[in-house]
Amino acid sequence: MKSTSDLFNDMIPLGRLIYMVNQKKDRLLNDYLSPLDITATQFKVLCSVRCEVCITPVELKKILSVDLGALTRMIDRLVGRGWIERRPNPNDKRGVLLQLTCEGAAMCEQCHQLVGQELHQELTKNLTAEEVATLEHLLKKILP
Repeated sequence: MKSTSDLFNDMIPLGRLIYMVNQKKDRLLNDYLSPLDITATQFKVLCSVRCEVCITPVELKKILSVDLGALTRMIDRLVGRGWIERRPNPNDKRGVLLQLTCEGAAMCEQCHQLVGQELHQELTKNLTAEEVATLEHLLKKILP
């Protein structure tokens, strides 16, 4: 007979499982990044800006799926730390473009080096190499 916790685990919807895995990833990321005094959320903002080179706050909001008000406060903190700068948007006189500073790019690189392969290994430690490959394949099929 299955225990109550086994029954609960069997009934978790896929969306909830994905959310829970993402939360675990963010907790681990926060732990790994704490020596650099940067949060997982701040790191994600830096990485997103780095990938786009220049991006508007609205575009960044869509990429990160976050509230624009919360994102604006986060950007303010990152600007204050000297990691991101706001530049005038030549296509929108009232808008701005976000760009990493040299310090922001260096912090992003430091974070990548610190986290490196360890986060991936921690997240997948209970899976075989074949299961990891299957998981990656299936998750990529969901994304398009």
